Amino acid sequence: MPLPRALSYRTSPHVTHDTYWHLSSEERSSRQRDLLQIPKAWQAVPGDSYLYEGQQGPLYYWLMSPIYSVIQKMSLPSRVFIFRLLNVLLASSVLPIAFLAAKRVFSDDQMAIGVCALITAMPELYIDVSRVGNQVLAMVFFGLFTLQCLSVVGGGARCLILAGAVLGLLLLTKAYGLAGIPALVVVAIHFVRNSSLNKLRSVLASLASLAVGALIAGWWFLRNFKLAGAIIWVGGTPSGGISVETFTSIKNVSWVSAFHSLFGSHIWIGNWSFLGVRSWMYEVFQYVTVLIAAGILLLIIRGFGSNSPDSLLIRRSYLLVLLMIYGGFLGSIAYHVLVNFISSKISASSGWYLYAVVVPEAILAIAGLFAFRWGKSILIGVIACFALLEIYATHWILIPYYTGLIAHRPDGGLQAFYLSQVKTIGILELLARLEINRPSFLTNVTLIGSWSLFITTTLALAFVSGKYLLKQPLKNSGRS
Repeated sequence: MPLPRALSYRTSPHVTHDTYWHLSSEERSSRQRDLLQIPKAWQAVPGDSYLYEGQQGPLYYWLMSPIYSVIQKMSLPSRVFIFRLLNVLLASSVLPIAFLAAKRVFSDDQMAIGVCALITAMPELYIDVSRVGNQVLAMVFFGLFTLQCLSVVGGGARCLILAGAVLGLLLLTKAYGLAGIPALVVVAIHFVRNSSLNKLRSVLASLASLAVGALIAGWWFLRNFKLAGAIIWVGGTPSGGISVETFTSIKNVSWVSAFHSLFGSHIWIGNWSFLGVRSWMYEVFQYVTVLIAAGILLLIIRGFGSNSPDSLLIRRSYLLVLLMIYGGFLGSIAYHVLVNFISSKISASSGWYLYAVVVPEAILAIAGLFAFRWGKSILIGVIACFALLEIYATHWILIPYYTGLIAHRPDGGLQAFYLSQVKTIGILELLARLEINRPSFLTNVTLIGSWSLFITTTLALAFVSGKYLLKQPLKNSGRS
């Protein structure tokens, strides 16, 4: 298999995507046959180090094991493709969760639909959820956790225990679920202060919610500490351990560089090859982000200055919960940047991690935009820009790069693609290259059919969303 350039440091024999297409057709065919003929017994041969996934929470892998036992005799490409499809299907469950959470926050179908449309339009999200891994399940649990926390502050006392249970499942899926603990503590305090139950019962219910989460996932972190000396294995602590110098290094981190790496890889980045689009395309979304932040700040000011919650676009308690969940996760990302800097002197983190909290992110984005009277039009524009970005990046970057039409220049930049380059190999050869190292059922007809659906649904999402959002008036007031 050709490897991304980011993995070219590996000493074992390999070729990158850039050099793969310089191999002879006979060599490529031989490699493809070898991939399909990997002996099944190799699946059980132990390696010389722990798998990256072996250091992760086990819940996702437990759930997928029964499915894997059914398809384990298939070729490796077929197994990978099936799990990609399963992850996309699992990720789709985030949409009804997001709708319910947004409906509770805004009490408005139109704004809830806007949240779902924004999530669906995000191009990097689709790349992220089509990878085989536990990120998708964590995204679902973070969405459910957000919904339960909003329900608690909205008066749903029974949801407090559910919030603790969901957090426990999240912690058993991804260690960054630790970022949700402060939010649950704040929600529990809010419950104690505002519950109609007597104080003792309220306190016991709050403690029970925290205890449920600890019982579900606590054993896993204790096991990690016993085996590795830390509750988190992968990149959880600096190579030299945590000390006073760990926190004094904060001032040496280039937080501007960290922001750009985080933001760029959150908007769009081409897989482990770290392909990127034009810088001005990222800047467009940066301006929108600044506007959203200004809108949220405006909502906070309004919230503290108003004694009538019904006149607000979003209740203070809901806004607090969303900011606690999303802000807590941003805090964990900042810690990850710090660990990366101490270990490798690189001020960066991966923006695709932020999709774990895509539900509170999208709700906050809609709230920030709709704080202004023209926020609806901007939302439609953002969805349209996401659609155009995805179509551009797929056809001018991903397909040309992974079929060998373009490659990296000696300086590391990516060559530009022109449609005329397709003539050099022809459409049939282009399709044949897209089918390399893919399941046997991924034929020309399948590729063309899925491509047609991709174009149709991407454009339809922008069109239908715009038509629906422009058609119906908002029920809520409180906008400037």
